[in-house]
Amino acid sequence: MRDQETGGISVRRRIVPAVALVVIDGFLLLLAGWVIQRTKNRGVLCDGASVWCWGGDPTPAEWLGEMNFVSTVAYTSYGVVASVLVVSIAVTWWRRRRDLALVQFLALIVVAFFADTFEPYTPV
Repeated sequence: MRDQETGGISVRRRIVPAVALVVIDGFLLLLAGWVIQRTKNRGVLCDGASVWCWGGDPTPAEWLGEMNFVSTVAYTSYGVVASVLVVSIAVTWWRRRRDLALVQFLALIVVAFFADTFEPYTPV
């Protein structure tokens, strides 16, 4: 692979870390999704998030409190993943690995998209 080198770094040494970062980023997103899904389905609100699982309807304040809890957990999870990605972007940029910084930046865009489209409020 000597003839395919770019900037003194072989193709293998460029692709393997990028693929590893994509796998790690996917794991972080899956972990955040698992935490959010577990929070939504923790057995407090049932029947489309409009009835307490032990019976009875929640008051509007109780329902709003539950939705605020779910959204806090979701946005905190996305914030942690985004923070890890920002630190990773800074480190890879500082080490002059612009290709890896680009991979992490694209993953950061995906996390921002998920955070933007997250809908904590379910119809009552």
